[in-house]
Amino acid sequence: MANPGPASTQTIHPSNLASNQAIRLLGVATGVNVNSTGDQAVIAIQNSTNYSVSNVVFTNASISLTTAAAGLFTQPAAAGTGVVANAALSALTGSTVVSQRTVASTATQSAQNLYLNVGTAQGAAATMDVYVYGYDFSNYS
Repeated sequence: MANPGPASTQTIHPSNLASNQAIRLLGVATGVNVNSTGDQAVIAIQNSTNYSVSNVVFTNASISLTTAAAGLFTQPAAAGTGVVANAALSALTGSTVVSQRTVASTATQSAQNLYLNVGTAQGAAATMDVYVYGYDFSNYS
């Protein structure tokens, strides 16, 4: 039997890196409700105790988000450090649109959860996905 080549899989998980010299996926939330105000997603930071967020991407909007506004924070109820300020999501006009958000704080964080807070609801059933990327400053052995 011929070797069909290396096995491959696709999963949404943090990159396995052996140093802090590369940006990697720190956390993800899919199917986030943007039609209700308040904390709508808790994004668990994966495999890092000390990190700096460099990029936050919102994508896969179920409808055009003409009204909704949201931000990303280190504590519930839009408290703590505002990693991404509460801002309009109007750039998300469909499921194929990717909106890279302005990161308001690249300060080193140790919070193990980030909170996506919707400040203004869409007014109709709507969801989106959130991806958080950054530098992992955890100690490696």
